[in-house]
Amino acid sequence: MPNRDPAPDDQPLIDRLCDTTADVVYFPVRHHSPACAMLIAQLIETLRPTAVLIEGPSDYNEHLGELLLDHQLPIAIYSYFRAGVAARDEQAETELTHQGVYYPFCEYSPEWIAIQHGHRIDAEVRFIDLPWSESAGDERASHRYADAELRRGRYVNALCERLQVEDFDDLWDRLIESHQTLEPADYVRRTHSLCWNIRTWEPSVSVSDRRREAFMAAQIAATSKQTRGQTLVVTGGFHSSALLARNEGYACAGIDDPPPSEAAQQVIAAIIDRGIALTTYSYERLDNLTGYNAGMPSPGFYHHAWTQRNRDEPFDHQPLLTGLVGALRNRKQTLSTADLIAVQTSARALAALRGRHHVWRRDLIDAVTSSLIKDELEYDCESPFIDAVHAVLRGDQRGRLASGTRTPPLVQEIQHQITSLGLAPTRRSESIELDLLDAADVQKSRLLHQLSVLDIKGFRREGGTDFLTRGELERLWETWQQRWTPEFESSCIEASRYGTTMTEAVAARLTEQSRQHQRDAAMAAELLVKASQCGVHSLSKSLLESLERLIATEPRFVEVAQSLGHLLYLYCFDEAFGTTRLPQLQNLVRQSFARSLWLLESLGKQTAADGSILRGIQAMLETYRRIGDVLDLDENEFAGVFARIQADAHKPPSVRGAAAGILWTIGRASPDRVLEDLMFFAKPEHLGDFLNGLFTLAREVAQRHPQLVCSIDQVLLRFGGDEFQTALPSLRLAFTSFTPREKHHMLSTLFDSLGLKPSQPLSPLPADEATAADALAIEDRLFESIAKYGLEQIDGRL
Repeated sequence: MPNRDPAPDDQPLIDRLCDTTADVVYFPVRHHSPACAMLIAQLIETLRPTAVLIEGPSDYNEHLGELLLDHQLPIAIYSYFRAGVAARDEQAETELTHQGVYYPFCEYSPEWIAIQHGHRIDAEVRFIDLPWSESAGDERASHRYADAELRRGRYVNALCERLQVEDFDDLWDRLIESHQTLEPADYVRRTHSLCWNIRTWEPSVSVSDRRREAFMAAQIAATSKQTRGQTLVVTGGFHSSALLARNEGYACAGIDDPPPSEAAQQVIAAIIDRGIALTTYSYERLDNLTGYNAGMPSPGFYHHAWTQRNRDEPFDHQPLLTGLVGALRNRKQTLSTADLIAVQTSARALAALRGRHHVWRRDLIDAVTSSLIKDELEYDCESPFIDAVHAVLRGDQRGRLASGTRTPPLVQEIQHQITSLGLAPTRRSESIELDLLDAADVQKSRLLHQLSVLDIKGFRREGGTDFLTRGELERLWETWQQRWTPEFESSCIEASRYGTTMTEAVAARLTEQSRQHQRDAAMAAELLVKASQCGVHSLSKSLLESLERLIATEPRFVEVAQSLGHLLYLYCFDEAFGTTRLPQLQNLVRQSFARSLWLLESLGKQTAADGSILRGIQAMLETYRRIGDVLDLDENEFAGVFARIQADAHKPPSVRGAAAGILWTIGRASPDRVLEDLMFFAKPEHLGDFLNGLFTLAREVAQRHPQLVCSIDQVLLRFGGDEFQTALPSLRLAFTSFTPREKHHMLSTLFDSLGLKPSQPLSPLPADEATAADALAIEDRLFESIAKYGLEQIDGRL
């Protein structure tokens, strides 16, 4: 074992840590360890200390009695706060930060057992850790009971290599967890030695850990002075040596007192409000295999081990294997008797090789892998067998809070609103259809959108009017699906970090989302649509200012023009959500219109003029025609911009066609000028693109102009077969701007000019237009070859 022999100054520290007769006893834990939980219960009953001090949020101490209610575990303490941190740009508004962290408990969490047994013997029980809001600026953890410091480092790697185990989880099982007869004294010495070596081998300890340890050491010192009898300190084993060294003068790595970092000081000084409350949890969230970087993996396995320890029974893996068979059958996977025997035999053999008298977690996983997996893992494919074994070992327990548990103000408001509007979810899935022109249904829609923004579980929009694409607005409606889920209560509590009221929380959440798209004005405008669906009051000053900054710095025309389209709809047409002519939106519309003009004029020839650019130009024309009075731009300035674009040889044909279409639509271009432009683009590779832009922006005037249709026909008649084939795709796209009735009118106009009667139907083509164009091109090439080689006449014959 690669253990550095303790130096003369180190051995007294180790001996003192392991002394359970001292006035202050340090019990090292690994979070969510059944072995730790069982031994801490034994030690408390044996020592009967006067005080039990536990690593946990000290700002929860006044509510500690809530942990004695009849909860169904797992649950967690959720600590959260809001802070207004000044933005780096002095011109920008103060930015709000919303942070939260969990302190999870399950039935076999040592901290939970210490609380329960400490109260049973009438000891003083308190949490002693630094409040989360005081250290959030130093770290970004989402789970406070993390043991990342134990998992990494030279000592852990060397010890895993020496003992031939895969990782720290297996190392812990080998040294501690799989030993059912381990005594408290043996456990304390093994764990203190392990954690002390991990700390000693590492070059530094984080600022966050040092600040937390300084706070906890002060709490321990104050309590030991005030109480008679023993004080039992229950903390993560990594911290134990530092806590002892601080209070009793021993040498230990990382026991200086660093001040809070500058970031932490800013957060602490800017805290607006904070809260702490219980919330439900689940084994799925607790499992470090699904991202939880603390405690034990496979909580279902250790729950099973804890249950058998409590019954004083030897560990038996058979119920887990039975559960695995059931899980595989539910997944439509067959596990034969021979497969089951192979898994059993392999698991027992692996346990024996690893020096265990019973099958343990790693033995089960490896036995399934070696016995049932054939080729899947070799090719990096998922295996239903491995998925099933992890699901069984994870467990499916979900927590439930006891009635009477204190809840944050936001949770109370959510409960009140969904009840008053008849939207309280039940265990049965329900469909809700809403008419957005009905006042009562609009009120329900707003609440449902607010719940969606806050990510409250159990509510999902299934369909309805799409206010982003705005394709069909004849009927304004929505359909929602609602059903109670176990995550409903916890998601309500977790949303409390955004504010104490629905209005405040939704506005804060939308503003946070807008800052996640710092260079995407279109996405921010979509958030504005979402905000309007949540109610006009959700259009907070911070959200509007955030969008204003995004528009002012957005370098892409399409994104700004898309945001202009959303803003124009909200400002002019939003009957359902009440934003029509809202003063707060006027400046945004004006700003996005002006920037769209500037960016459009800056487009180069190399820009791919796809449909999104033309839709953006459409939004600009619509804005000018609808609300030109608020744009601070007269018609001469507007027409001047598009005249320059239309004449700019560096612009794509479709953009120049769109500019010509706008000038024609607003009466600033004569039909003759448009026909001249048409002749300029009378090339197969340009004609369709020019017409696409022209028709998109001048659809009404183009279809009523006979000479335009005839001029297009004359240009096409001059094309050869290959040229027509080149022009056909973009031509087809250009004419999609017109409805079938409009196309019929244009065709009738052409017939009249050619002297054809509409009553005389054209003969149907025996093939589609693409095939006909191919045939025409082949025919042209054939005649060219005939002419080239002088084959028109031979002996008077063709």
